[in-house]
Amino acid sequence: MAAPSYPLTMPTNVNFRTSNWALQRTVAITRSPFTYQQTVHEYEGTQWTATLTLPPLNREQASEWQVFLTQLHGTKGTFLMPEPDSKTPRGSVTNTIQVNGAHAVGAFDITIFNGDASTNLLKKGDFIQLGSAATAKLYMVTADTAADVNGAATIPIEPSLKTALSGDETVIYTNPMGVFRLSQNEIAWNANEVSIYGISFAVEEAL
Repeated sequence: MAAPSYPLTMPTNVNFRTSNWALQRTVAITRSPFTYQQTVHEYEGTQWTATLTLPPLNREQASEWQVFLTQLHGTKGTFLMPEPDSKTPRGSVTNTIQVNGAHAVGAFDITIFNGDASTNLLKKGDFIQLGSAATAKLYMVTADTAADVNGAATIPIEPSLKTALSGDETVIYTNPMGVFRLSQNEIAWNANEVSIYGISFAVEEAL
């Protein structure tokens, strides 16, 4: 049998019981020992991380996750994953929206076209995906976004763009995903006397 091909597709047979989601940033701060005046420098590094816990599983349900986790080969493999509670936008967007023009790495907003005209497309806190498969990146919308009469809009995002855009890329807003990997090489699960399994694992964005 051939080695796994990444990114894998994460099982969907059950929902997570809990997901502790975080955005890691690289910020350096120094303080004067005399005045306590602070100097802050923010670097470009940002990374989504999460600790995920599944509900109690029977053996058949658990086997899907056991195979998935073992095929990741520790921190080597990658997989596609959404923010578990943000798979559906709360705005009223229905059209296939696309990036309008080139955007550089580090941009905090993207302009789009082909939105639903004069409609509140997305709400702050919604997530979008840019890129696909191994290039997929996950971003949070930081303000309510409405399209004008021509369907154009500017979507503010966090974190800033990690990959440059050339234009015409599709903005995915339903079940948006990023590429993740396990945070450690060991995988583990537990089971009780009636074969009810417990599984939890930590992940980080693959950059």
